Order: sequence, then C-alpha cells, then structure tokens
Amino acid sequence: MFRILLVLVVIALGYDAIVHRGAYTRSVWYRLLDSTEQLVGGTPRPATPVNNEAPPERRD
Repeated sequence: MFRILLVLVVIALGYDAIVHRGAYTRSVWYRLLDSTEQLVGGTPRPATPVNNEAPPERRD
C-alpha cells in the first residue's frame, strides 16, 4: 500500500513540475513552511538563492 501511495505522489509531483512548473508543489510547500513558522514562532523564511559568484578581488 505504501509503495502505491509513493508512486502516486511521485507521479503527481512530476506532473506538477512538468505541466504547471511546480506551482502547486511550491504553494503547498510555502503553506507548510508558514504553518511551522507559526508553531515555532519567528523562524525566518528561506531567502532567495545566494549568488555563487566570488566577490571581486581588492587591489590595494
């Protein structure tokens, strides 16, 4: 039974990722974060992705 549910979840996530570009999954994820944020109280939301470029070198 667990395997069937797992397969259905994977299919649903894949469908959302391909057809809706992850909109529903992202919505559920942020609702889950907001609810845990309210429970914990004051936990910051994930920031935007960090720019992985190295800082410019200083020449003194």
